[in-house]
Amino acid sequence: MKIVLLTSDYHLSANIGVKTFLNSPFLKKHDIQVVGMISTSPYKVGNGTWKKMRSFMKQTGWAFSIKSIITTIWKKIEIKFGKWFIPNKRREYFEIDELAHQHDIPFIEVKDINSPRSKEFMRKFKPDYLISCFLLQIVDKEVLKIPKKGAINAHPALIQKHRGTFTSFWAILKNWNKSGATVHFMTEKPDKGLVILQRYFFVHPSDTIYCINKKSAQLGANLLVKALIKLKRNEAIGYIMKQFGQMFRMPKMEDVKSFYRRGKSLIKVRDFFEI
Repeated sequence: MKIVLLTSDYHLSANIGVKTFLNSPFLKKHDIQVVGMISTSPYKVGNGTWKKMRSFMKQTGWAFSIKSIITTIWKKIEIKFGKWFIPNKRREYFEIDELAHQHDIPFIEVKDINSPRSKEFMRKFKPDYLISCFLLQIVDKEVLKIPKKGAINAHPALIQKHRGTFTSFWAILKNWNKSGATVHFMTEKPDKGLVILQRYFFVHPSDTIYCINKKSAQLGANLLVKALIKLKRNEAIGYIMKQFGQMFRMPKMEDVKSFYRRGKSLIKVRDFFEI
């Protein structure tokens, strides 16, 4: 089985999920080959970065947005630091292109997953499946037609409760006692394809956004591996959810205020120093 992996390099969950997925010994055991990887990076300086940052700040409020941006930048710096000064065996996080190089996988970075360059790269490998692992972009109809057998996505939540983005924030704000990950077939409508596998974990009162993101990324990556094994054995049965969750977007300022009133946080101090 040949797959092309689609991901991003601007979300820490992607680094965790891709690492977990590629390090699974079951890929080699079941002859599942990652023949190509594409990483998207739409938030690089020069591509509307400041406009998007201002929009984020305006919607969520200065305090929350600045904390989010500082957390992201800090973790990126740590990954860069670790790359040069910490042995790989002791490192928690790796850049996406590093992971591709470690596993000898052809790799490109694009701004838009639906770009001609991206599509040409996918077609070159004639994949059986496309795998979305924290891609955070919606793929178009033409991309979905490229793989021979289909495209599947790891959604970092229970899809019957939560579709859309920022799943960890909404799980905490809505006071849900469970979150999880769902692996499903991709369609033109986001997060509405047939479900292959789903598992949950408990959300504890002390959990932060960072903590939930990490747990859902690791769980989603492991479910992707299991789903591919089932697909290869022709044992996967896609099923329709009786109901799909609400499509959540980025939080607004009043949502953020409610989040803080409940004493919740983005990240704990000790997590800042995980490298």
